[in-house]
Amino acid sequence: MNVRLWLLFPLALATVTVSLAQVPDPSATSRSYLEADGSLQPVWFICDAVNAPTVAVVGQPDGARRTRITVYSKSRPGTHGYNTYTVGPADPGAGQVYYSLRLRAEDASSGDYLHAFNPGMFDPPGAALTPTFTSVRLGGDTLACRWVANTRLMGFTTRRSVLVTETAPGVLTYETFDFGDAATAKQLQPDGVQQTSTPSLRIEGGTRRITPALEIFTFSNAGYTYQVQVARQGQPAQASLTVSYGGRALQTERLTGYTYAERP
Repeated sequence: MNVRLWLLFPLALATVTVSLAQVPDPSATSRSYLEADGSLQPVWFICDAVNAPTVAVVGQPDGARRTRITVYSKSRPGTHGYNTYTVGPADPGAGQVYYSLRLRAEDASSGDYLHAFNPGMFDPPGAALTPTFTSVRLGGDTLACRWVANTRLMGFTTRRSVLVTETAPGVLTYETFDFGDAATAKQLQPDGVQQTSTPSLRIEGGTRRITPALEIFTFSNAGYTYQVQVARQGQPAQASLTVSYGGRALQTERLTGYTYAERP
């Protein structure tokens, strides 16, 4: 699969055009951000493709029904591009919702779209913590978006994707998906609408700590400590991954974009 990149630098975010009342939002506490012009800006959702070396980020709606979709390459880290689309009205049916995409409002349909499922159809509905988009079609290529129940944090750096899930209070799992492995990673569908890929690293049994400004997830494996911290809602957006060994920090990666679902 070859997703086309529309390259233009520096990155500048535009906005999307769909009433938020139409968006299948599973949780009022879920927020998504993308770094642009030195700061993290709100976006609609992130599609971390599990069937292509690509991350697509769909910007926030505006009243002109226009959205800028920014595409990041996993095979060429740091490379990104964007194009601007007109978003059609929600087209729901059989528990699914489609939004058509057109490069110009007057154009005929290109067949491109955004696709989500109705979170009320997921069992249990309360496990759908993040936006329920499962595919994005761009330039005739369909991206299967990573979507896993009970996701607390999903994001990406310039080197890898990061996923933290909490299946029950305090029951945490940490997974990373290195971009260098993206071409050979196997697409997985745990059940129903869930879809992910084989992780480069998986650690079960982490801890979480909450401060007034941050939520901090910590995981340990073979002497290494992996700490993911994310700004709580109402605080300036930020998220990072730090890897330590023997109490010494080896590397810290800022998340370029992320989706965070806060829980008490």
